[in-house]
Amino acid sequence: MDRFPIRSFAALTLVLAITLSPGIVLASGTPGDAVDRLFAAYRSASVGQMISSYTSDAVFEDVNQRHHFQGTEQLALLLGGLVAMHHEMGLREKRRVVFGDTVVVEYEYVGVLNGEALGQSIGKQGCPDLDYKISTTSWYEVKDGKIARQRDFIDWATFLELRQTMLAAATDVVDQEK
Repeated sequence: MDRFPIRSFAALTLVLAITLSPGIVLASGTPGDAVDRLFAAYRSASVGQMISSYTSDAVFEDVNQRHHFQGTEQLALLLGGLVAMHHEMGLREKRRVVFGDTVVVEYEYVGVLNGEALGQSIGKQGCPDLDYKISTTSWYEVKDGKIARQRDFIDWATFLELRQTMLAAATDVVDQEK
């Protein structure tokens, strides 16, 4: 009979040691919690935190732009480039549906694009910083508390309008050298 309190104390000690250890991160919660972690990391523009929201072999697809990235190495390059092109990044969630391990979120990507960084990437000068809002719906498949697949469907017409606005204000680097 004395053994029961000892086992209970040992189990409680183990649980406390695991949960209070700073180096141990447990993937837990609901599939919606995994998406919440990604959104918080996105808003803070933290590539490392965004990557930690995904499984090591996660797939990201942007259906409209036909992007397909797989694994955290490719995702880190994608997200690092995205962060570098922004002064500010954010999301405004409108609606969410959770069904089993699938989370569907309708939201707006919002932010301020860095005109100079964008211009350098496309060989233009004088690109203005650009406030934007792009409606998006994303499907997330969550496994073991992390995102295994993300599929984005962005408002392509708005994306193209923003791109045209940026390009109209810019000049070719070659034109400046003449």
